[in-house]
Amino acid sequence: MPPLLLALVVVSLPGVARGEPRSEPPHRELCRRDAVHHGAAIDLDVKGADIHEVFRLIADIAHLNIVVPDDVTGAVTLRLKRAPWDAVVCAIAGVHHLAIAVYDNILVVTRAAPPSAR
Repeated sequence: MPPLLLALVVVSLPGVARGEPRSEPPHRELCRRDAVHHGAAIDLDVKGADIHEVFRLIADIAHLNIVVPDDVTGAVTLRLKRAPWDAVVCAIAGVHHLAIAVYDNILVVTRAAPPSAR
């Protein structure tokens, strides 16, 4: 039996390899007023579910990574049929006063700034 060869390929970005500081990573706000939602349609039926678990479920369905800090708390009740996953995330964010930023394939959930700080 021939030996198994394992190769690791590392891609380096200019500047990053030299240890230069990176500028803020590009991101976009998922739930802008003018956002058009194109996510895969999902069916979701939960009652009194922990918001962390619901976000984890949606991230799993959407094949994304997600970061939800401990200060984001609450429960959600949803009954949705064929709703785009990104519209669902924005609906939950709106009800719970959250902001959703997208960095590459990572959703970052945070508490929204109070209206006076915007």
